Amino acid sequence: MSETSSAVPANASSAAAASRSGSEQAIVADGVSKCYRLYQKPMHRLLDSLHIGGPRYREFWALREVYLDVRKGATVGVIGENGAGKSTLLKLLSGVSSPTTGSVQVNGRVTSLIELGAGFHPEFSGIENIGLACSILGMLPDEIAEKTPQIVEFSELGDFIHRPVKDYSSGMYVRLGFAVATCVEPDILLVDEALSVGDEHFRGKCMRRLNEFAEGGGTTLFVSHDLGAVKQMCEHVVLVHEGRVVEQGPAERVADAYLKRVKMRGNDGLSFAARAGGDYPQWGSGEIAVESVELIGPGGQAARVFSSGEQFTVQTRYRVQGAVREPVFGVGIYRSDGTYVNGSNHEWRAQPIQLTGLEPGETGTVEMIVGSLPLLQGEYYISTFLYDHGHPTPVAIDHRERVVVFQVVDELHRQHGMVTLESDWRVRRELAGGEVCELESQS
Repeated sequence: MSETSSAVPANASSAAAASRSGSEQAIVADGVSKCYRLYQKPMHRLLDSLHIGGPRYREFWALREVYLDVRKGATVGVIGENGAGKSTLLKLLSGVSSPTTGSVQVNGRVTSLIELGAGFHPEFSGIENIGLACSILGMLPDEIAEKTPQIVEFSELGDFIHRPVKDYSSGMYVRLGFAVATCVEPDILLVDEALSVGDEHFRGKCMRRLNEFAEGGGTTLFVSHDLGAVKQMCEHVVLVHEGRVVEQGPAERVADAYLKRVKMRGNDGLSFAARAGGDYPQWGSGEIAVESVELIGPGGQAARVFSSGEQFTVQTRYRVQGAVREPVFGVGIYRSDGTYVNGSNHEWRAQPIQLTGLEPGETGTVEMIVGSLPLLQGEYYISTFLYDHGHPTPVAIDHRERVVVFQVVDELHRQHGMVTLESDWRVRRELAGGEVCELESQS
């Protein structure tokens, strides 16, 4: 993977852009801005289109003066908070939308996975939509016939490939969309957060496909909140904030700068009820309902970005709805790729907490408090387990997968992997003259 060049100054001329848009460039955005007109009422839009009266809209600039230079074969990450303008940028680059000012030049065939289900006809089956999507991309019937079995196999949709896509879950949409986008052998691939939906097996499969695409010389723009995946896949990252590119450069540096920016501004709590998608499994008998799951930082406030070594609390709020013999609350911590890091509950303790006599209507909170978070830098998620242990085999009351996602920042960068291990190091040197030299370093 090669890097993109840094952003050019805001006063760069279109002639300079033309010189950059040679055969080595896959994408060139030259001073691109995008403005939307926002109307309070649909009638105002109609009156404006008929030129009756004065303007009835306010302008919203989703992007301002964006300069981007992506070399062929590069894998570039685009990061930023919700509403920063990342998706708008990809829509302009893919041709879905046109810039208000500035210009975009794309050299090569582009496929994109930007909006869930975009380009699919809801009444058509999966197999029919494959033909439709490939035709839109300019493929000939013989090419479509050759690629269709590969797309079906990669999507792993089974018999659902013959059902209307309106019956698909969001995860199934992603499977089909990603399979089409990558199997048609594009020159440039634009991916916008699509991989945040779906199961871990397919996410891993998609990551491997993206790596293969990059190794084959393909160009990728990858929008994601999963900074671990961004660092793993990209050498160059672009940080977008309030419609502007505020920083770009090596993935590690820019991703760390973004996390520090978020942390300095203050953290926003993430509860499972607020998460988009809702495609993650949950099951249970329902005698107790988990109403929210929050992560609490050392200052007692809801947080989503933590530093290695600081206090970390998982707070589960519940409501009792029926009789339960022996409820036990548990928490599982996973890395973003699904690797199981740790599981714990309030019963597996030297001094267990027993919950008995809970009555319908009762509410409360259960907290798991980690005094010093041992996790190293990356993205992780929480699953919660509420089971009745008053049976020979525990029975699920309210089991929820992937309810909260959080980031960990490690400013010291002294270790690699998932967890910090306190350790001492000792070196003993036996020199040629018989002299012994010992060196020691403590945690």
